[in-house]
Amino acid sequence: MIMVTDPATPLHNAYQGGTFFAIVAATAYVEMHAVLPGGMPMPGSARFRQSIAFIEEHLHEEIPLEQAAQAGFTSLMQLYRDFYTYTGHSVKEYIRKRRLSVALGMIRSSQRPLAEIAYACGYSSQQALCKYVKSATSLTPLAYQKSAACYFFPRFDSEAVRQVTVSTEILPATIHMKFYSTRHGGIEQQALEALYALLPAYQGRLFGRDGQPQGGLFCYELAVEYGPALMHSLTGSIFRELAVVPERSLTCAKLAVRSDEAEIGLAWDYLYLKWLRTSMFEQDEERYGEEYIRKGSEVKRLILYVPVRKRTDYDKISVSFSEGLEFLAASREGEQAEEEAAAAVMNYCSRHHPEVLRTASMFCVIQHGGRCTCGVRLERGQAIALAGDSGLQILQAPEGRYAVLESSSYGDRGMFIALLESWVEESGCSREGTFPFTTYETVAPGRPDAITMSVWMKLKDVKK
Repeated sequence: MIMVTDPATPLHNAYQGGTFFAIVAATAYVEMHAVLPGGMPMPGSARFRQSIAFIEEHLHEEIPLEQAAQAGFTSLMQLYRDFYTYTGHSVKEYIRKRRLSVALGMIRSSQRPLAEIAYACGYSSQQALCKYVKSATSLTPLAYQKSAACYFFPRFDSEAVRQVTVSTEILPATIHMKFYSTRHGGIEQQALEALYALLPAYQGRLFGRDGQPQGGLFCYELAVEYGPALMHSLTGSIFRELAVVPERSLTCAKLAVRSDEAEIGLAWDYLYLKWLRTSMFEQDEERYGEEYIRKGSEVKRLILYVPVRKRTDYDKISVSFSEGLEFLAASREGEQAEEEAAAAVMNYCSRHHPEVLRTASMFCVIQHGGRCTCGVRLERGQAIALAGDSGLQILQAPEGRYAVLESSSYGDRGMFIALLESWVEESGCSREGTFPFTTYETVAPGRPDAITMSVWMKLKDVKK
């Protein structure tokens, strides 16, 4: 869900952001297969998109979930699993949010009676619609219509490449321990080898995760199932800071991946930066972890765990008027385009205009194909004379109306841009042909971690 507001204050006063530097088990099952012409089975994601299409076509009425499953040539239980896998939402939660998003769009843009809108969007009565509007926005439909706030939940329309499950996991009582090394590369394998040298016959569950460096040493944490004999064997060993953690129950998003370092990195990126960002969940206070699935002492695959809870905060979209922004910027191309463009700006400012860096709180990034432009915002009236061979430019975001998606977290900029484009399309607005750009702005001085990311998209002026 996205809460959309339309503040009266100018955009550059209403938003805060950060810097352009990068911040940073499931089971396989096959149930029912649709068959394409020629006898080829239909991919799971293609079957799921057919179920989504069925749901979208029938939002105005009661949706038999069995028919939604049949539309995707799958079973009802598989449909339940697919919704968590692909969207991070339960099927009923998805339908409820999509139905409300459509209804509130009609409340905002049309003069139709509430009862007519309710029945047109699949609600049993006007009272039922009012109940859902109040729950989601804290406003009555009439107050919502007159307010600046707007609710938006986009249709799922992307390709999922990995299978995620959400379930309650009972984790056994474990012995947690820390392994330290002077080398970060291969520290995980070093820790496992050290463990099996001490416990060659251990066959219980085994967990691991990165730890915090200490005293110039890198750290990796392991956990084994608790037992007095194991605790005795580990005490006084190369492993430090042994602690017993009691059995606990956690709701986790899980993803299975083969034991390959590059593949594991890609899987974590997908789970955190894509799936979790668009799901109904956020990370719980408990830290992430990996469980090793072994054959003997050889790790065959890993299950990635992220403890989650239902999301309480959402990205915000606002439509505001900006008096225009200026950035001192550089452009580069290639695999390291962003890093090189950012370095060019920072180095130039350090040598010729250090005052720009002292006062700067907003940075921008524009990505177009393999070309990336990075810039630091110039204050209004801050004149910069560029040398002819500087390779930099003064980039201007012109005055006008912008749709801005604001988030306190970071991820794939392309995902946020696609989300904003989806809102622009569904809201009936029209965007100009300029490239969208992303800004990062510090929220609190002296706190480099307090950063807000915003994606800006220029809208066509409304002719009166």
